[in-house]
Amino acid sequence: RRREQITPQANGRNKKESSYDLYIDRAMIEHEFDTLWATQARFNPALFNDTARDALKFILLFQRPLKPAVVGRCTLITEAQRAPLALPSTQRFRIYQELNHLRILDSRLNEQVLSLEQRDLLADELERNNKCTFTKMRKLLKLGSTVKFNLEDAKRTELKGNATHLILSKPELFGDRWAGFDDALQDEIVLKLVQDENAAELIGWLQQRFALDEARAERISQTGLPEGYGSLSQAALAKILPALRAQVITYDKAVLLAGFEHHSHLAFGRKGDVLPELPYYGEYLTRHVGFGTGDTQDPPEKRYGKIANPTVHIALNQVRKVVNELIADYDPPSEIIVEVARDLKQGEEQRRQDQKRQADNQKRNERLRAEAAHILEISPERVKRRDIEKMILWEELGSDAANRHCPYSGVQISDHMLLSDEVEIEHILPFSRTFDDSLNNKTVAMRQANRIKGNLTPWEAFGRQAVAGFEYAGILARAEQMPKEKRYRFGEQGYEQWLQDSDGFLARALNDTRYMSRIAREYLALVCLNTRSIPGRMTAMLRAKFGLNDILGLHGEKNRDDHRHHAVDACVIGITDRGMLQRFATASAQAREQQLGRLVDNMPLPWESYLKHVERAIERITVSHKPDHSHEGAMHNDTAYGLRDGGEVAHHTRTEDGRRELKREKLNVIEITGTPPHPRHGTLPDGSPKPYKGYKGDSNYCIEITLGAKGKWEGRVISTFEAYQCVRAGGLQKLRDPRRSLDGKPLVMRLMRNDIVRLNHQEETRLLRVAKISGSGQIFLIDHQEANADQRCRNKELAYVSKMPSTLQTSKARRVTVSPAGKVHYPRIQGVRDDRENR
Repeated sequence: RRREQITPQANGRNKKESSYDLYIDRAMIEHEFDTLWATQARFNPALFNDTARDALKFILLFQRPLKPAVVGRCTLITEAQRAPLALPSTQRFRIYQELNHLRILDSRLNEQVLSLEQRDLLADELERNNKCTFTKMRKLLKLGSTVKFNLEDAKRTELKGNATHLILSKPELFGDRWAGFDDALQDEIVLKLVQDENAAELIGWLQQRFALDEARAERISQTGLPEGYGSLSQAALAKILPALRAQVITYDKAVLLAGFEHHSHLAFGRKGDVLPELPYYGEYLTRHVGFGTGDTQDPPEKRYGKIANPTVHIALNQVRKVVNELIADYDPPSEIIVEVARDLKQGEEQRRQDQKRQADNQKRNERLRAEAAHILEISPERVKRRDIEKMILWEELGSDAANRHCPYSGVQISDHMLLSDEVEIEHILPFSRTFDDSLNNKTVAMRQANRIKGNLTPWEAFGRQAVAGFEYAGILARAEQMPKEKRYRFGEQGYEQWLQDSDGFLARALNDTRYMSRIAREYLALVCLNTRSIPGRMTAMLRAKFGLNDILGLHGEKNRDDHRHHAVDACVIGITDRGMLQRFATASAQAREQQLGRLVDNMPLPWESYLKHVERAIERITVSHKPDHSHEGAMHNDTAYGLRDGGEVAHHTRTEDGRRELKREKLNVIEITGTPPHPRHGTLPDGSPKPYKGYKGDSNYCIEITLGAKGKWEGRVISTFEAYQCVRAGGLQKLRDPRRSLDGKPLVMRLMRNDIVRLNHQEETRLLRVAKISGSGQIFLIDHQEANADQRCRNKELAYVSKMPSTLQTSKARRVTVSPAGKVHYPRIQGVRDDRENR
């Protein structure tokens, strides 16, 4: 595909520039294969026969079926899958649930429940239409214009109707016949449309079952229906929906009438049980996990399933270890308090502002959905969230649609080009370094420009060095047209400013924390029914009032560079009670900062020596870092180097003046051979293929420190690649042997990243964490409580403690283990005498 761009020049003439993007899809390959085969068959029909063609075409184009989508569990029947949103029963469940919760508000805000006749009138309207506004509802119910509904506010002006009915009752599809089908048949049809992957079988079924012609059956089979899944299964819907239809009752009452337990008791599978210790969370929190195998021989994660979010999965497993260790030492808890990442109760003005902002965003998204549907020539229901996000970011490129260009290449982006594969959503500051997935860190860019920018900041990619076709001054000029929240990210100091402004909180990490704290409260209730939560903002205000910020920080600011700041928060959380939480919530709702400030000022210390007790507790903490001794990980970096005789590699490097030059040097690379040997590369003297490519193995698994012949400590670094090779050869036990190294020498200790080492340094005994290990055997350590150590060491705020195996010996070093609850254990090691007791 050839694209031309006209660039005005200073001399008044236009310069024509061309670039080429090549997009190859399966249909193009199939077409080329058929064309070539047909031509060749004319010359040699015997060789190019149908059997050979089918066999080769299968090899060339075969694609394994896609794995089916992972469907969540039903809220009420956890062993059943959730039903699709497109299912008519799901659509009607939502309609009746919302209408049964709808209340008419009079001038004094007194609530009036809809009568059965009123409810059914609105349900019929929503069944036949895509939506019904609250204004229209007032007309249908013959209410005055001053009457309001409880679900009505600035961001919600309507209730959604039965989208599936509206689509399938179109004249070119089922037409009026659709309304004549009973509920069971409608569900059956939609399930076939959603789940049947064989188009030919689906079309045949439609023709035979409903006496349709092939053209109409094909149109129905290709119809786009609402995507996603609801919260209930078909079996649960079959019980709940009749209860909701029969009376104007709320969902919780319908659950009971349908024969289920109250929905608030369904989280744990057993009502009121208090367990002696926390089990694997997937066994009880079935609403939140995917389906497991159910096989008792499988490990718990595979048997019961797990939460898809890996951060939350790991955190809940660590919660289990910490809580069970504390229960073993101190007996079951009488109360558990969980800090949640949310604000206190909002005031009326802030609530109105939030509602207005959400309403504006909702209207914008609906407008963009309609525009995207027009561009793509599809129904609005089939427009994906990613297309709407592209439209939002595209509008941020400039107020004039004719002046919206790729921020990097300057290529003009039209609306049709925007929604094609030519344009991609791009993270301005690399997601791998910021984990910032917010719109403020995203823009749209040409795919070619996105590939060239790679995993770099705009300054690193185009400002630090000249790149042909990308002028950094032009990039900054285009960035000036964007919202101020993202402009600075294009500058030279963009990443540094983001680090400062983010205050250590990453967008994704904050979302994970909110989700995890909500699930953790439900999980911890298994061992303590008296489990409650408090908002993080309340903790922050009390921490400052009590002077606890000065324990780890300076000038009254919280020190997030010390992992122990979490323990300081715990010292605040532990002294809060329900009365204090209620007073905070009331003051927050009344007058925000003024009332809260007055309340905090009048808050006395829990007891006179509280501050000293907190200081003493924090000083004695040993931070536990989750160990990860797995050999799995990246074996090498992404760059393939050309190997030369003698093991040298050839690679391009950039000089100070920006020129690229070929450099040859000896690197520690993983050799890749050609099999079978290629004439271009040749063979080695023994006849084996000659290596011709190599990858730099920048990843190390561990360092093995062994006892030499004269009692001296020696070190050998085991790369991740070597660890993989050892395990593949059946040597997993050898790789983890606590007494012998891979070389068979007596093992003093095997150190990996995040292991804790106790050693003597600068005339004091310290506990240090292994931060990184170099290929030369140099070990870089940092104090166990230090957070963000890598960045702070680069900024010269901190300095690593650097040791070699020999200096570790003179420092009397030994590896120690720290339990999840912070207890330090000193294992015995060969060649080292230590009379200290385990503690």
